[in-house]
Amino acid sequence: MRSLIIAITVLSALLVLAAVFFISQAPSPASPQLSPLVVAVDNSRTLPEFHLNATSRSGELNRDSLQGHWTYLVFGYTHCPDVCPATLAMLAAVTKQWGDARAPLVVFVSVDAPRDSMEVLKRYVPAFNPTFIGATGTDEALAPLIKELGAYYVRNAPDTKNKSKDYTVDHTSSVFLITPEMHLRAAFTMPLDAATVMRDSNVLMSRR
Repeated sequence: MRSLIIAITVLSALLVLAAVFFISQAPSPASPQLSPLVVAVDNSRTLPEFHLNATSRSGELNRDSLQGHWTYLVFGYTHCPDVCPATLAMLAAVTKQWGDARAPLVVFVSVDAPRDSMEVLKRYVPAFNPTFIGATGTDEALAPLIKELGAYYVRNAPDTKNKSKDYTVDHTSSVFLITPEMHLRAAFTMPLDAATVMRDSNVLMSRR
């Protein structure tokens, strides 16, 4: 009987050790998955030199402006009827969830310099959140950022049929996430909502 008890004890111990070994060798849970509407980028290239007029205290947006913190960068124009205000309102909701101290910087780059002066941008952009920065420049000044981020914009001809001088601008509607080292990390594509952008941003920013 004693031999049987010893044998059972030894077998139990071996089973426990086997279970511990199996658990320790099991694969760790998969990292959180990104939503289908975000395109993650593993880009080691630093953003090129660029210089834009901005509503920031320095009056300029350049690489130094973005260095050291995460940035959401959006291209658009103030006369945009729907996409631009909706995107900035969404980013305002994201910023509120983060808290201003922790939230990525939000930069709205106008691709409509002929109409979007600094005075216009100073009225338009901070209306969504006082910390948001508006910037713009000539087509030549915009070119380095546009090219590096794979963005585009086209100013359409005015509607001469109705004798209007107003015009629309076709442009990239994505929100670009830039790392503190000024590398492109991801592009959020339409449709955008604050909860998804917040969740995906947390995943992307934790993978550094």
